[in-house]
Amino acid sequence: MKKAVMYGAGNIGRGFIGKVFSESGYQVCFLDIDEVVIQALCSKGSYTVLTVSNSNKWDTIVNHVYGVNANSEQAIAEISACDIMATSVGVNILPKIAPNLALGIKRRIKSHNAPLNILLAENQLQVDHLMRELIYQELDPTEQEWADENLGLVEVSIGRMIPPLTPAEKEKDPLLIAVEPYCALPADALGFKGGIPDLVGLLPFTPFDFYVKRKLFLHNMGHTICAYLGFEKGYTHIAEAIEDSAIQAKVSRAMEQVVQALHHEYPQIPLAEIDANRKDLLERFGNIALKDTIMRVAGDPKRKLRSNDRLVGAAQYCLQQGISADAIVSGIIAAYGYDNPDDPSSGEIQQLISSCGMSEALRVISGIEKDSKLGRMILYANQ
Repeated sequence: MKKAVMYGAGNIGRGFIGKVFSESGYQVCFLDIDEVVIQALCSKGSYTVLTVSNSNKWDTIVNHVYGVNANSEQAIAEISACDIMATSVGVNILPKIAPNLALGIKRRIKSHNAPLNILLAENQLQVDHLMRELIYQELDPTEQEWADENLGLVEVSIGRMIPPLTPAEKEKDPLLIAVEPYCALPADALGFKGGIPDLVGLLPFTPFDFYVKRKLFLHNMGHTICAYLGFEKGYTHIAEAIEDSAIQAKVSRAMEQVVQALHHEYPQIPLAEIDANRKDLLERFGNIALKDTIMRVAGDPKRKLRSNDRLVGAAQYCLQQGISADAIVSGIIAAYGYDNPDDPSSGEIQQLISSCGMSEALRVISGIEKDSKLGRMILYANQ
């Protein structure tokens, strides 16, 4: 069988990309540092993905899989010999895996010199540039020349929602993953080297920036605003919050503003097509079978309020395209008001607001100056 390496055996790794590789005819090696997961993958050689919706649920067995410790010599060998790769480790972990990737590439160059495409399932704008920079730091000039021609670092957009399981569910089966039915995998068509692979659900597209922005500024932004507004009203699950007509109206309006901004920048993509994605997302947020919690989606507000992330980034994007961002501003204010004593990030924000005021919090957390257009909008709406 063809060989695929999935760097990261977490929710996206097992619940989406690893499953795609397996269903596309690959034997899948998962690289991870969780020994419980690694041993379970090796002993069973398969795992279960539970797909759930409000009307149905079904199990899928993912076969031809095994696990390898990501810090082992075998991990380097797996990278050097595979036919395709993917990462889903989180952008903060990419610097830690780059040396291993580089070692695998070095060995690959010496052994058989075949091109390597790595799908980057990371929620980060221009992650392909970041990953290439990190890998090239470990390569000599000749190896970098090889990588210029043969190393495809391919941005993909992960739209499938995969909330974590409960501790009891994990204890019963450490490999079980619950997912929603949505399984499209948009990918940067220009990122591949040596041809585009035949993968189940793959949607090669250019310009891929459209999909990256749609995922971050439409999907993630709407999801997050729903969480912060839901927290204000005491809801536990996203599906409960989006059923609240007032919350749904506010979330929908914020998403409509991003739809308009996307169409303004990418007029070649029909407005109706972009808006259909908005409507689909609102329905998917209401999937109670996912048991997606407010706390999970709202967690770490400092990160979600960064200048280039889903909330402030979406508002800035709309303003740059000449579109109103007032509905998104309401979501930003709700995020700054997220006062959860169990979330350290929330505590830092509340402490900063209490000691220095909202305008200073905007500057420190979001890089927003009080005299900027967005700063004035937020401070006026927050009065």
